[in-house]
Amino acid sequence: LDGSLPGDFGFDPLGLGKDPKALEYYASSELQHGRWAMLAVTGMAVPEMLTGMGAIDRPIWAEAAQDTDFWSWTTTGTLFVIQILAMHWAEGNRKADFETQGLSANYPGGRFDPLGYAKRSDLETLKVKEVMNGRLAMLGCLGCYCQYGSTKVGPVANLAAHVADPWHNLVTTNKFAVPFI
Repeated sequence: LDGSLPGDFGFDPLGLGKDPKALEYYASSELQHGRWAMLAVTGMAVPEMLTGMGAIDRPIWAEAAQDTDFWSWTTTGTLFVIQILAMHWAEGNRKADFETQGLSANYPGGRFDPLGYAKRSDLETLKVKEVMNGRLAMLGCLGCYCQYGSTKVGPVANLAAHVADPWHNLVTTNKFAVPFI
């Protein structure tokens, strides 16, 4: 790693950056997964907050697929197939557009930049911030999964319980606590 990529600080203990073609793929994958993770964490927390405020009435993220009121018109299997086909179509078109128009898959610009971020003078700083926030969001997703696995409540309820009683609601006091902590 030579510091040319956003978020590249030279830390590569496994040597994954030795092959330049693989490094380009890894960097693109990290950016894409980080963007999805930022959306996922938002999608986990916001509906739970809105339900808590009484604005909507929906289950927490882990139980949303079992909400029969919302999914009454179809089955989960049908939704899965529709999702796979829609993503295949969208990603195929995205790749074809990038190849034919010579756009970057990570930061395309053009019609994919309606707010004009690609023209800003601090674009490189924004790229680093996006990668760093994506990394944080990926860890946040993992934290939400682990919290739900151990407490069966959402991230907002876990945060509220911890803030209400910080000495008794933390990682070392749940049933899946790491024994040596």
